Amino acid sequence: MEEANQAKRVACSSDDRLSNLSDKLACHILSFMSTEEAYRTSVLSKRWAFICTMILDLHFKLSEETTQSVYVYAALLRRNKNIRKLNLVGDFCGEPHHVHMWISKALDLNVQELYMDLTLQKSTFLPLRLSTSKSLVVLKLGGKIQFKLNSSNVVYFPSLKILHLTHIVLNSIFEDHSEFDLSFLSGCPCLEEFSLNDFFKQPLNITFPLLKRLYLDVIMPDAVYSEVKVGTAKINLLSSLEILDIIDNSARKYEFVNFPNVDQASLCITGNSDSRSNLYTLLNGLSNVKSLSLDPETVQLLSMEDNLDNLSLLTFHNLVSLSVQISMNCSWNMLVSFLQSAPNLKDLAIEKLFKSMDGNSGWEESSLTPTCLSNSLVTFEFKGIQNIKAEFDFVRYIIERSSKLENVKISTQESKKIMSLFETKVIKGLKKKSLIILLV
Repeated sequence: MEEANQAKRVACSSDDRLSNLSDKLACHILSFMSTEEAYRTSVLSKRWAFICTMILDLHFKLSEETTQSVYVYAALLRRNKNIRKLNLVGDFCGEPHHVHMWISKALDLNVQELYMDLTLQKSTFLPLRLSTSKSLVVLKLGGKIQFKLNSSNVVYFPSLKILHLTHIVLNSIFEDHSEFDLSFLSGCPCLEEFSLNDFFKQPLNITFPLLKRLYLDVIMPDAVYSEVKVGTAKINLLSSLEILDIIDNSARKYEFVNFPNVDQASLCITGNSDSRSNLYTLLNGLSNVKSLSLDPETVQLLSMEDNLDNLSLLTFHNLVSLSVQISMNCSWNMLVSFLQSAPNLKDLAIEKLFKSMDGNSGWEESSLTPTCLSNSLVTFEFKGIQNIKAEFDFVRYIIERSSKLENVKISTQESKKIMSLFETKVIKGLKKKSLIILLV
């Protein structure tokens, strides 16, 4: 009997602890649940229904079940407190006017972060007053969403710091061939991060006084690649960039109004001889970059050069870290010439992304010793090495010519036998006793 009473007291105590939770703490607990699950607690009592209206971040993953829109309406239309974030993603088969109403209500609630990536049966036009939102700090749009704003509209985002546009044009251009205008970007004076991931043929004029991170992924579909004339990308940056990431197969010309200081840049440029010329212009504009990553397509494009005179015209005085991914058509001499253009390089990383079947290919060691090997290179990594003479020769060349080198890491995805061969053919002949070489 006593045990039963004790269990009852414990149960009552647990109920009291739940009831005694502050509204703020209860709201914090609900934040770890999906918004749909959180709003289901509103049936418990009027208090929990009220607490649901205090949730700052609303996330909805919509599917073909159109009944899910009920929860969106419940979360937005029943509240008068401001929200911080609204996230709408998924395949939604409802009517476009639903989305229009949700965004309008979110704007009424002074939403600060708006994420939309919806695959709709019909394209949806966003409310025009979105273009003058004073509360938005983050805006990320993707899917079948028509964001048609141009110089004829009043566009002003005084607080916007992050803007991402993903596949908005790609999802519409094959339906109505509508044009897309980015001139509204001039109404974003405080923008710090801009990402464009889309098919985009018009000229790009990127001028932001406070921009820190720029991501351009403007790959064109094969179906229209040969038929479309692509406009120039003019980049005018008044501040130093933390990140510049460009993926482009369109042979687009890049022009820098001034040479920005860039902490970290990543390039994936593909195409023909015109693309190679544009790549050199782009690299020249990045002469102040500190960390540079080149993907295999970009390296292949540089390796197509009959002579290396254009590379010799490039200079990266601030470059301290270089990461290179190589493919089958990589030129080792091109890499040596590129190293010569970076006299203060400290870290070099090479990653091989393919398995070559040619184990007898060689490389005639260059007589050139890049300045960085003599004066500054400290770490060197080669990931994915194979038992290929050219690769062993190149690694030996880097190690032997680098007077300041301290750490080397060589790894392979094949058998340990390769590491044994590497140790025999490369390491044993080295005279550098203080060098740390890690074989993985």
